[in-house]
Amino acid sequence: MATVYLILALVIAIIAVVFALQNTATITISFIIWEVTGSLSLVLLVTLAIGVLIGLLFLSPSAIKSSLQASGQRKLIGALEKELAEVKTQAQKLADEKVKLLKAAEDAKAAEAARPTPPQPAPPTPPAAN
Repeated sequence: MATVYLILALVIAIIAVVFALQNTATITISFIIWEVTGSLSLVLLVTLAIGVLIGLLFLSPSAIKSSLQASGQRKLIGALEKELAEVKTQAQKLADEKVKLLKAAEDAKAAEAARPTPPQPAPPTPPAAN
């Protein structure tokens, strides 16, 4: 993109030089009590430069606002990425704990299955009727 701007600047500079060479007539500009004499091309180029400066002054508040908003958004993104990393770490810890608990439950079931069951006492017999 910088190359495009450089080429555009060179084209504008060449046009300005051609314009200055073709418009060498001397003119006088009067404003209230001031009077300025110079070549037509110089006066027009100075007027153009003043117009560009005024345009930049009108654009600068929005550019500054955009820059500040972008800075705030970058800070927010950084904080959210940090929070995401913490949540991922916590989720991994919980997943590891779940695996340990499942293994402990399986071990407990296996230990209970391996334990011999005590014999069941025989149910009491009802007394004989006379």
